[in-house]
Amino acid sequence: MTWREFQRLQMVSRVNDRFISHVETGDGPPVILIHGIPVWGYLWHDIYLELARTRRVLIPDLLGFGFSDKADCFDRSIAFQAHMITAWMTQLGIPRATIIGHDIGGGVALRMATLFPARVEALIVMNTVCYDSWPIELMLQFGHPEAHRKLSASLAVRLLRQALKRGFASSRNRKIVDGLLAPYTTETGKLSLIRNAAALNTNHTTEITHLLSGIKVPSLVLWGEEDRFQPIHYGERLVNDIHDSRLIRVKDARHFLMCDQPEIVTKHLLDFFERTVSSRHFKV
Repeated sequence: MTWREFQRLQMVSRVNDRFISHVETGDGPPVILIHGIPVWGYLWHDIYLELARTRRVLIPDLLGFGFSDKADCFDRSIAFQAHMITAWMTQLGIPRATIIGHDIGGGVALRMATLFPARVEALIVMNTVCYDSWPIELMLQFGHPEAHRKLSASLAVRLLRQALKRGFASSRNRKIVDGLLAPYTTETGKLSLIRNAAALNTNHTTEITHLLSGIKVPSLVLWGEEDRFQPIHYGERLVNDIHDSRLIRVKDARHFLMCDQPEIVTKHLLDFFERTVSSRHFKV
């Protein structure tokens, strides 16, 4: 599926004074897939249809990302994103869902599971930001206040393209990078992504560290073993802190494990659903 085909599937929901673009398909217990930076919902294009055979799958673009609201001058932190996802769930009539997050989307998921536990039926994080593992140097540089004046959209995307290639184990997946960066090729998209990078705040994961042990829902940590951005020892630390959690190491995968090993990742997700998530828990 190309990024344009995926984008054509998106619908728009207004939440308070902002709007969120998302893809929704399938019937059954709701599952929400949350992307990280600097990508958008297209990240999940290789796995979501298989999940939708038995689940209602929803894939939002976080605020400021993809084709969601990219107006300037609003909060883009993972703390605010967690509030917005819960408000968006309310807008759609979803009281609880399985939350799956990657990268900063995993940070959003961890905040939801610790601060809004009533909204989370089960938790899955993949190569997530956590503790003080982030932001990486590239994002710190990209979020500098002068970046939007010094970088054109074309140069910014060129730099990001080169950096993101390090997140894939296989060169055949690197063509996906263009699709992942497509929303940021305009000056508006570039500025929004720079604002997103400027909002990255380690405190928003360190401040919930003491709450991780209070997560009571079934939890899975999936990690591409060869991640150069978020080393696997952070995943090992998470399963030590989160009750009833399990770490699965995905071989021949780096940061973007759902692109490197989509079949394996999908199998682990379906197995997790089968073992721990009964559909009777999701009546809405």
